[in-house]
Amino acid sequence: MSTPRSHSQCATSAWISTLCIGLLCVPLAQATEGGGSSYPLGVNTVGAGKMPPPGFTEFFYLSDYSANKTLDGDGDKKPGIHNFDLDIQALSIRVDYVYQDFSILGAKLASRIALPLVKGDISFDVDTPAGRVHRSDHQEGIGDLTVVPFVLGWSSPRYHQLLGLDVFVPVGDYDKDHLFNPGRNTWAYGPWYSFTAYPLENLEVSAKLIYMINGENSDTHYRSGREFNADYNIGYNITREWQVGVNGYLYKQLTDDEKNGQTYLDGNRGQVAAIGPAIKYQTPAIGFVMKWQHETLVENRAEGDRIWLQAVYRF
Repeated sequence: MSTPRSHSQCATSAWISTLCIGLLCVPLAQATEGGGSSYPLGVNTVGAGKMPPPGFTEFFYLSDYSANKTLDGDGDKKPGIHNFDLDIQALSIRVDYVYQDFSILGAKLASRIALPLVKGDISFDVDTPAGRVHRSDHQEGIGDLTVVPFVLGWSSPRYHQLLGLDVFVPVGDYDKDHLFNPGRNTWAYGPWYSFTAYPLENLEVSAKLIYMINGENSDTHYRSGREFNADYNIGYNITREWQVGVNGYLYKQLTDDEKNGQTYLDGNRGQVAAIGPAIKYQTPAIGFVMKWQHETLVENRAEGDRIWLQAVYRF
């Protein structure tokens, strides 16, 4: 939208976001603990580099993620896992405050906070020495809080850019014995840079680049590897209010997972690329975005599809 679509933290963040799919006690090792991420992949696409106007701006994010397979490090279905089904819904509210009559290094200054409500269902059959066993879980509750103490924003007619730090606070519901958890039970930090460029008058190119640093889960002594993610959008304004385009994300885990201070299995590094259509409606006071993101090139994660409904309202 015409304002930053930063981590909804929403939804997700992020957000899948802010979610943990802990497939415990079964041979389902996935990149990062449970195959999830504190940051909600794909949330900051349209208008990712734009700073809201001074004062309060409220963002709403609704996401639905579904997957029917989980893949190994070679991109193949995990052996011994059958009838895999995962569904996650998240509703998140994010509030930005842009400080008036204040700047630093020539940039406007803002802070933001976001909190998701997350619901998840997971089920699968797993082969064991005693035969095939069915496992399932349903959990819902508060996800982890995202606090952004500072966002610096620079703007020119054809190029807008933001620089910030996401801090993911482990306040979400978590139990190490659950197969799914709304929270991840670990602190995480994500320095990021985002931009929105207009190489042509009606053509928008936006992206948010974030580098995730994960803390250790004190209940499981598991530390997920460091992650890089790029949300993106390429959109064309067919009218002043309406934009159509493509959006998605590119995710890569850069370092190994660790358990009890040792590399876990082969490191469990994951990756995914997602792409899909997006449509935006924007007025000076309100805006809406609908987008679909289809995952491919997946390793050590579930592979599925995510649908977003996003809205922004300026006080």
